[in-house]
Amino acid sequence: MKTYSIRQRLVLSILLSMLFILGGMGIWSHLVADHESEEMFSARLATSARVLESLVARQLEKATITSPIIINLPKELEDHDGASEVAGHPYETKIAFQVWNKSGTLLAKSASAPNEPLGSFVAGFTKYQLNDELWHVFTIQSGDVLVLAAEKNSVREEMSDDLSVAILTPITAGALLLLVIVNLIAFSNLKPLQSLADLLSKREPRSVESIALDETPNELKPVIQELNHLLQRVRDTVQREQRFIDAAAHEIRTPIAALQIHIQNAINANNDADRDQSLAEALIGLRRTTRLTEQLLTLSRVSGATDQENQKILSLDGICREVVKNTKPLINQRGQTIDLHVTDDCLIQGEQHKIERVIQNLIDNASQYGSEHGLISVSLSKVSDIIRLVVSNDGDIIPESEKIKVFDPYYRILGSKSFGSGLGLAIVKEIIQQYKGSIRIEDKSLGNGVQVILEFKSAN
Repeated sequence: MKTYSIRQRLVLSILLSMLFILGGMGIWSHLVADHESEEMFSARLATSARVLESLVARQLEKATITSPIIINLPKELEDHDGASEVAGHPYETKIAFQVWNKSGTLLAKSASAPNEPLGSFVAGFTKYQLNDELWHVFTIQSGDVLVLAAEKNSVREEMSDDLSVAILTPITAGALLLLVIVNLIAFSNLKPLQSLADLLSKREPRSVESIALDETPNELKPVIQELNHLLQRVRDTVQREQRFIDAAAHEIRTPIAALQIHIQNAINANNDADRDQSLAEALIGLRRTTRLTEQLLTLSRVSGATDQENQKILSLDGICREVVKNTKPLINQRGQTIDLHVTDDCLIQGEQHKIERVIQNLIDNASQYGSEHGLISVSLSKVSDIIRLVVSNDGDIIPESEKIKVFDPYYRILGSKSFGSGLGLAIVKEIIQQYKGSIRIEDKSLGNGVQVILEFKSAN
């Protein structure tokens, strides 16, 4: 089974999300910084060109010179020795200008400008590659004089990078700090999971007590509730099995003891008649013990069995017909009669062997407690979406105080002449409850007979 850490997944997911978001922010910031620096430097170039045109170009246009005028920079800037603000700024070495006339004569330039033209003599913004260096150039024409103001591309790149770093540095530092804080928060809030694991690890293997934490987050409540429901089902199963074992041991002890007595009597019999009588009694006792064992095993199998996968759509009327047909010879042998009344096609959802056991137990119970030559009636009807199965007999009624108790395992009505196991109706009730049905006992008529009424939800 694959295992993983919720905290690690949470922190990793947050980290990846932050990297994605911060990466996007970084790219966006760089593009914005690059765009803004482009506009700012271009505007400065245009302004510089206009100033030069106003202050220098118009005078040079009428001047007669044999060599260009060179505007030198302070020696500190030319040597790049970190000049103070009094001398100027090192970036001045990366900014240049040229003044040309239309005949191609260089009239003036800055010391940082080359002797070759910085670009074509076309007014406006251009880019020009000169000696492996990209220049951004703005050209303005004033009469017969062209003023070219230019700066190196590295200035803009450096500024763009510096702006990106300036923007991303506090964001990155904040993100790292946020990641640490999120990790601490996740560790703190996931402590209940560790507490639950510690609590489970310290429990005794046989312990089925409910789980409770001092502080339970809402997200963990469903897990604990389901664990407690599971433990409750385990408790119920253990208790049911214990009751079954205790009751089985008690119920089987008596018939086994009677069998031993009958067999002992047969061994010690003085004549064949007494021996035959004892063996006959032993055979009757053996049949009762076999019947009791079968009922005990059936009750054990159906108790708590709620497997929905094996349930199918069943024809209850078809099952009733088959069970009545198979049971009729035994009922007739006892001197009783049985009939079946079906008014509708009745479909239910369930397991066939359990439904057959329900009908069989009801008929057996009705026969055992019915009058000697009475009628066992099985009727099936459908009202709306409810299917009603009624099994009745003739004979003594059941007192009101006993009608609930007869569904308890091993319970037998006082004064009853039946030697049943007391498990038939208990098995019926267990199965009916699994199918969300209902069961009750009523008098068949005033002062006569008993009818057991089952109600199922229709599947059609």
